[in-house]
Amino acid sequence: MPGETDLKTLLESLHPVIRDGDYVYALWPHGKPLEGDIEAAVREAEGLTVVMRRDEADRLGLAYDFVASWITLQIHSALEAVGLTAAVSAALTHAGISCNVLAGFHHDHLLVPVAQADRALDVLRLLARGVVLRTERPEDRPEILELTARAFSVSPVTGEPVEGTPLEVGLLRELFECDEYIPELSIVAEIGGDIVGHAISTRGWIDDLELVGLGPIGVLPQFQRRGVGSALMRETAARATAAGEPAIALLGSPLYYPRFGYVPAMSLGVESPEAAWGDHFQLLPLPAWPDGVRGTFRYAEPFERV
Repeated sequence: MPGETDLKTLLESLHPVIRDGDYVYALWPHGKPLEGDIEAAVREAEGLTVVMRRDEADRLGLAYDFVASWITLQIHSALEAVGLTAAVSAALTHAGISCNVLAGFHHDHLLVPVAQADRALDVLRLLARGVVLRTERPEDRPEILELTARAFSVSPVTGEPVEGTPLEVGLLRELFECDEYIPELSIVAEIGGDIVGHAISTRGWIDDLELVGLGPIGVLPQFQRRGVGSALMRETAARATAAGEPAIALLGSPLYYPRFGYVPAMSLGVESPEAAWGDHFQLLPLPAWPDGVRGTFRYAEPFERV
């Protein structure tokens, strides 16, 4: 059966599967007869590079630096197919995940850092649905502001249409320009090159402890309830964790956000800026969250004018 060449079909049918075990790249000693379970090899003028399971490399006494998880894209892609490697590499690059690609006759194979394997699978599954997450660029802002106006044209509090420009648009415009803006935590979701969702996080504090405040999060109405907002939530948490942030704060429904790990801030000894918010003010503690934190959360300055 010939391999698939249509890029849209390829992306929709990626079906990424992770192999068991850890894998490494090693330089095979010159003159040494081949032995062991070699999964892949590339001969260069400088020598022979082999890919094998980490335990096998250890048994053979081979040196290595990069330890990877092996992800196979189950779609049977033709070797002459155009665009698949570029699309996959771009999506992983936007997520800050390094990737080494091996093309087999039947499938493409990706070797990604072990610690980022689960996140890479999430990125690939989103890509199969046509969604790419990336950092916001200044030239995106007019499109993001228009998206935000449409996303909040109906009040999330009252359920009624909003008269005039939603306040979230003005807030977002100020957040882009404020000192507390964190560029790498302003994330857009694209489908077919069009921005369909956006989430921003800005610097916040509990006394002297720096953390981040998430919001506003906007998704075009026609793409709501399709996982775009959830993807932005998870990507924000992954980036904040990688940056060593201790926690993320948000104001939102206590029935919705606990699925992402958020808990009432009061349960962690943190007071909300407004006592009336109650359990709607929530925190996601990350691995860097210190013990014994107490105090009142303070948002970026533009929030004080809302």
